[in-house]
Amino acid sequence: MVLSTIKNAIKYMVKKPYTRQVPRKDKRYKSENLRGAHILYMDKCTGCSMCQRVCPAACIDMVVVEGDWPRNHRKRFPRIDHSKCTFCALCVEYCPFNALSMTDATGFELFTTDKSKTLKMPQELKPIGKETLTKQKLLSSYAPPYALKKFEKALEKSRKVSSSG
Repeated sequence: MVLSTIKNAIKYMVKKPYTRQVPRKDKRYKSENLRGAHILYMDKCTGCSMCQRVCPAACIDMVVVEGDWPRNHRKRFPRIDHSKCTFCALCVEYCPFNALSMTDATGFELFTTDKSKTLKMPQELKPIGKETLTKQKLLSSYAPPYALKKFEKALEKSRKVSSSG
């Protein structure tokens, strides 16, 4: 047992390490379901605070944003602290109005040495990269077909209401 351990140690000492040289030589690996920075569609948000309630990291709080928001009379929108966020996508999943989604922006796009820049106001939650994770995509990966059909009907109904109002 000791000899096999020593043998493995020597083998890995002479073997070239597997390290990706990002960003100098290799491209960043990004899957199609990557959970990165958030996108807030302020025209869809009603200020219900569901995203704040389900966030396990408590990185979302609701702030008042001045302006004319027909669907959000209280003018309350989520503010997200990316230094606390675990990028679990529960806020995207539980948002009843599909106002939140996620992009593929991680790492280099979000990196900063100034922690105050990680607190994103609602107006700053705009697409940084490609939108990768929406509620519909999230549900399609694990929801039974009847639940997905029910969600698609509700989504279509909300689109009709938002386009007529």
